[in-house]
Amino acid sequence: MNKKILFTVVISVVALLLFQKEERFQESFSKLTLPIKHFYLEFSNDIIEKFEKYTKQAQRIKQLQEENILLRKYLYQQKMTINQLEEYSHSKLQKYVHDENVIQVQTISYKKINDFSSIYLTNSNQLKNDKIYGLIQKNVAAGIAIKTDNLLEGILLSNEKCQFSTFIGEKRMPGIAKGVDEKTMEINFIPKWSKIEVGDKVVTSGLDNIFLANIPVGKVKKILTRSTYKTAIIETYANVLHPEYFYLVKKVPIQVYDVNQTKKSDEENLTKPKKNKGSKKAARH
Repeated sequence: MNKKILFTVVISVVALLLFQKEERFQESFSKLTLPIKHFYLEFSNDIIEKFEKYTKQAQRIKQLQEENILLRKYLYQQKMTINQLEEYSHSKLQKYVHDENVIQVQTISYKKINDFSSIYLTNSNQLKNDKIYGLIQKNVAAGIAIKTDNLLEGILLSNEKCQFSTFIGEKRMPGIAKGVDEKTMEINFIPKWSKIEVGDKVVTSGLDNIFLANIPVGKVKKILTRSTYKTAIIETYANVLHPEYFYLVKKVPIQVYDVNQTKKSDEENLTKPKKNKGSKKAARH
């Protein structure tokens, strides 16, 4: 029994001595590896910090790119608005601004993608269905407009469906204009006996209830003689390839003439003495 107790005490003392040595060893080892652990900790923290910084920078770059796209869109919209305002300002003419018979309309889109001669225009409740209206671009004729099913369609000078009455030259010979292409129209049914020349100016007659009178259309560049009438090929003034804004003639005012004044003028022309050609010849001699 005493041997067992003695053995137990010896084992306990030995274990205590070993534990103390191991504890000292662990403490020494811990102190030895402390700089390595510190370096590892700083290295890990540095990597984590750089990764977070990179992630934040990437997120910030993405955010800035999105903001840049939005700003570009906004800038583009602002430029478009400025251009539209400039076009609107340039298209305004004082003689039409306060004219109650004329309203301003704007192009919405082309009627067909592959056809630049027909457009849709901003509508107005003042317009009637199936009535033909004249379109003026700045101060020249540009086409006609028709309201159908509450849609206002613009038919430009380049479209063969665009037709209206005109006067040609100083003697104001009548004719019907018809669209050919972007810079050309033909004036048909001009009286065969009429004397018109290349270079004569063409204006609207105002007699078709479409246009106001004397709106410039173009000038004659070629004359053809048909069987019963003449045809004039004219170069038009309007820029139909850039149809932004127009003045629409919603009503052609009735022109009232003073019959007595007209009669008086005719009588004066009839009673005006004619110069004698013979006298001229005698005077020359």
